[in-house]
Amino acid sequence: MNSLSYQIIVQNLSQTAQYFYVFQKQATFEPSAGTIYCCSLGCQNVGNYGNSGAQIVFGLDKQIYAGAISTAAPPPPSLATASASSGTSRLLVSNATTKQAISLTTGAGSNPPTNFTELTLSPLGLSAPTYQSGISVGAFAINVPPYTPAPLPTLFCGVAAVNTNQAVILSSFVAPVPNATMNCSPEQVFFVKTGYQPAGNLLTYDEGNSARCDFTIGFATIIATYNSNGTFSTTGGS
Repeated sequence: MNSLSYQIIVQNLSQTAQYFYVFQKQATFEPSAGTIYCCSLGCQNVGNYGNSGAQIVFGLDKQIYAGAISTAAPPPPSLATASASSGTSRLLVSNATTKQAISLTTGAGSNPPTNFTELTLSPLGLSAPTYQSGISVGAFAINVPPYTPAPLPTLFCGVAAVNTNQAVILSSFVAPVPNATMNCSPEQVFFVKTGYQPAGNLLTYDEGNSARCDFTIGFATIIATYNSNGTFSTTGGS
């Protein structure tokens, strides 16, 4: 196992093949910017583990990333209705995206964390992170320049994830308040659910009937088992 990544191993004990997808716990944002969006970080299909021995491995980078996406051209009509839809809309592949490795503010320590980055719009980018005081413990901050969010949002930013295919996906994100510093508090907690939600699909956020995979308590690998009765159970490992 790559020591720089988390692994979620999914085993299906039901008698039918199932699709499973993974998403991250919703981050918190200050100032509040309205709807918080989330995306599927990966989706695969697998049959009964007892019959075949087959299992799914979702790999996720341990590094935390700030991320942004610009949808200014062409405008994405799906984003206006995504939170109220069935969750099958997809982010357009022509969108401009950017990410920047960043650190969260800690409560103690002699080395100040690189917890602050500045967003530029033309071209889209995030500056090399630096330290800024006043950012809450467990958060990083993005300085957002002036932009026009109406009639539809054309800029989104928040926490990004990188999977083992090196795909960059905004995991938990908002249309930020223009000309303001946005604080984002992510957690390295992920959920596995049944269903077909390819990587990049906008989801209706729902932790119900899922496997909670909490990497904040020291695990590097978590086995998520889908039981024959339709429930999930998890086991953590080093």
